[in-house]
Amino acid sequence: MDQDLSLLSAEEISLLKDAHAYITVLIAGADGNIDADELSWADKIAQIRTFAGDERLKDFHEAVNQELHEKIQQLIAELPKETADRNHIISDKLSQLNPVLATLHPSIGAILYKGYVSFAERIAKASGGILSFFTIGPEEKKWIGLPMLTPIVYKVEEDEEE
Repeated sequence: MDQDLSLLSAEEISLLKDAHAYITVLIAGADGNIDADELSWADKIAQIRTFAGDERLKDFHEAVNQELHEKIQQLIAELPKETADRNHIISDKLSQLNPVLATLHPSIGAILYKGYVSFAERIAKASGGILSFFTIGPEEKKWIGLPMLTPIVYKVEEDEEE
């Protein structure tokens, strides 16, 4: 696993990786209908991040890509079918990321946080709308910013820039 994540326990790393599957099910199922286009798009985003993501998290993104599809299917099978119940469970699970993200170097925590929010936004835009306008429905909009996560902002100092 990447050096920046090497101090985390296996359980913490698993939580960080599984977050992508939880986010997918949360956003794709927010309207009560888990759409195949949204699931397919989640797989594509994960694959793209293996070569276009932050180099410091390359191994992490490769692991997410390898495990994502199966984890999504597992969550769909195991989580409640009732949207409100499922979303509550997922929100509680994702909130467990906060202490883990807080232990990381702020730059890595910020990259992961922004990556999760970006992932949610891209899933939400994958399906619906009229002629691809208004693709984010009101149910998705409620969750798209991942309100259960504490935002992590990291400002790069001038002497840190490459």
